[in-house]
Amino acid sequence: MGVSAGRQPAGEAVPRPMAMLAEAMTAALLEFGSRTGLTAALGAGPADVTELARRAGGDARMTEEWLRGMVAAGFATHTDVGYAWDQEAATWFGTPGGPADLGPGLALSGALTRCVPAAADAFHLGGTLEAERYPRELADAMQRTSAQWTTFVLPEIWLPAVPGLTDALREGGRVAEIGCASGETVEALATAFPRITAEGFDLDERLTKSGNARLSERGLAGRVVLRAVDAAAGMTGHYDLVLALSVLHDATDPAALLRAAAAVLRPSGCLLVVESPPVSGPLAAMLLTTSLLYCVPATAARGGRPLGTLGLPPEALLPLAEAAGLRPVPALPAVHPLVAASAFRPPDAVARPVPVPLPEIGGLPRAGRGRIAARAFHLTARTGLAAAQLGPLWTAARLRHGRTAARVRLTRGIVRALERLGPAYVKFGQMLASRADLFPAEVTEQLGALHDDVTPMAEAEFRRQLALAERQQPNLRRLRMTGRRLGSGSIACVYEAVEPDGAAVAVKLQREGIAEAMSVDLALMSSVTRLAERLPAAGGAPLADLVDYVGRALYGQIDFIREAACTRRLAANLAGHPGIVVPRVRDDYTCGAALVTDLVDGLTGDSPPELGDDVRDDAAARALSAVGAMIFRDGFVHCDLHPGNIYVRQDGSVVMLDAGYSVEIPETVGRALRDFFVNLSLRNGTRCGEIMYDSAFPGGPPRRRSPAGRTAFAAEIADLVRSATADRFDMTDFGPKVFETQQKFGVHPPADFAFPLMSLMIAEGTLRRWWPGLQIPAATGLH
Repeated sequence: MGVSAGRQPAGEAVPRPMAMLAEAMTAALLEFGSRTGLTAALGAGPADVTELARRAGGDARMTEEWLRGMVAAGFATHTDVGYAWDQEAATWFGTPGGPADLGPGLALSGALTRCVPAAADAFHLGGTLEAERYPRELADAMQRTSAQWTTFVLPEIWLPAVPGLTDALREGGRVAEIGCASGETVEALATAFPRITAEGFDLDERLTKSGNARLSERGLAGRVVLRAVDAAAGMTGHYDLVLALSVLHDATDPAALLRAAAAVLRPSGCLLVVESPPVSGPLAAMLLTTSLLYCVPATAARGGRPLGTLGLPPEALLPLAEAAGLRPVPALPAVHPLVAASAFRPPDAVARPVPVPLPEIGGLPRAGRGRIAARAFHLTARTGLAAAQLGPLWTAARLRHGRTAARVRLTRGIVRALERLGPAYVKFGQMLASRADLFPAEVTEQLGALHDDVTPMAEAEFRRQLALAERQQPNLRRLRMTGRRLGSGSIACVYEAVEPDGAAVAVKLQREGIAEAMSVDLALMSSVTRLAERLPAAGGAPLADLVDYVGRALYGQIDFIREAACTRRLAANLAGHPGIVVPRVRDDYTCGAALVTDLVDGLTGDSPPELGDDVRDDAAARALSAVGAMIFRDGFVHCDLHPGNIYVRQDGSVVMLDAGYSVEIPETVGRALRDFFVNLSLRNGTRCGEIMYDSAFPGGPPRRRSPAGRTAFAAEIADLVRSATADRFDMTDFGPKVFETQQKFGVHPPADFAFPLMSLMIAEGTLRRWWPGLQIPAATGLH
């Protein structure tokens, strides 16, 4: 198949000014495609000129000329199967209406170009240009541009990042928007939060009049109204949310407008401001074009001091907000290089409770070299013996019963071998059991036995451990052990007991000698990986640090006092998530050797009960939303949500158990993770790669790394994001490919960054193991 053009420079090199002129004229070609429907028609798939003209409902000859221009610019290709968008261009032009669609930006560019004659006249007549002299299409294009992020990012990402705000809006809050134009933003909020009432304020009566007519047609006139008055005078009463989206820099008196907004906020209310961040180069040139042709002359015409589009970056906005009596809310996610969102609240706003610090994980008990060497010899012998036994077993089963039966028997043997090797290796097997994307169902089903079906304690060991716990916490003697074992894990076994009043509880008893056994195995793993990371094949990966991180987290699971604190923290954080159940810790019975919680009913074993599609989808979304809240909001993550620690009940509620393997995410890492997934949902793969690269080198990359390396890494991550979000997003497929790219480039973000990603993979792997056809959007968990 021959390709006549791709992203290749056309013809000889040209001087830079001429190249810039060519790009400006190419923008006109792109705007033509957006206005005529050719852009969308080409996004529907490869086709020849006749077919594309038919799709767009236009002239074939003009279609041909437009396509030739797209190929010449490198945005499209022409092959034997017809014309098609170039792979990179498809992200920006091939999905009209999507968050990455450049169509609204092209419309804005065209509208601004048509403002040049009037702005040039204003230049010689005092630098002012009244609002009525601007074409209506400019306001429409500005609204379309902002709608790309207000309709998705505002309700789904920014508002949930402000503690308690979405709860207030769901209960029927009151919203005001300064500079509402024709009201698309407040309309979107009224749709997302059906109980709110909203008011919009804008000085352009043409816009408010048309907006009110549209709202009336859509049945929202009773809840949303637009007023053609100055917001400083029009806002009355008190509001839960006041919006000022890309308008403060155009205000006659920004400080006075901030004071007016502060005066009408409820004590727990929020002012959300969007302005442009400090940028340079081509991005700055784009914004300064808007500033020159609209912001500066329009503000001057109203008698204000023109700040311009770049005149109110976050560092300039903050002192103005503080002078108005507002305090900043922690940084909102960055979603676009041209947009910076800031949130402010009154000083007496209800603050989110500061979580009680968790007990520190104690250091691993020191294991002598002799014990480590002896353990290494023991493991080598056991592994060799297991291999000698399992090899013939697999061969015989393969010959007699077929491949599938052989896999089942082999995996069953591996499960027993892992049990004999010890709890650290069982945990490894549990992680593999969640990877239904990597292994056949019969393999993951057998590995699933490691979740809660490890060989239980013998009766004598159970009695000894219960007696140890009763010496530490005499209240345990009040419980009647029923003899029913609820689960058997590598670190502990769980038993049913009954209180004197008849209430059932779950008693988790630690296995005998577990701390000593785990300390030796983790010390051995650390020693081996410190040697392994020196090998060229390691690619510079910080293997030892990773194993030490995992080791501390795993060792924390044998500290039941800490696990009790983790469970309480998890329950408090997820209390606002309907349908998420975390059992209550019974502090009156818990001690170092026993963790006691309320017994949750309705748990049906390794797989959930049969559910209807709607209940299933709600349960999956609920579970992943809770994991997202752990990572993006709370900075406290349950990293072990495999079957046995997560259950779905008949009513679709999700139960989360065993929070011992939980980690706290540093604030800087949490912000990077949040920005990574925001940009993933927006299909901004380049920014995803930049975030990962910068996280790997928080103090800046070493000298041996050039800026080109960052660019190349980001480009490869962008390709992964493009392919991963083209159809069904699958974190269990996307995650390993990201890790492979990190290995290829020697870019290794800290364990604090990697393990939340793994926790998402484990949770999603569990859900896909239960429901293989599950559809999971890339943005799940950000809401």
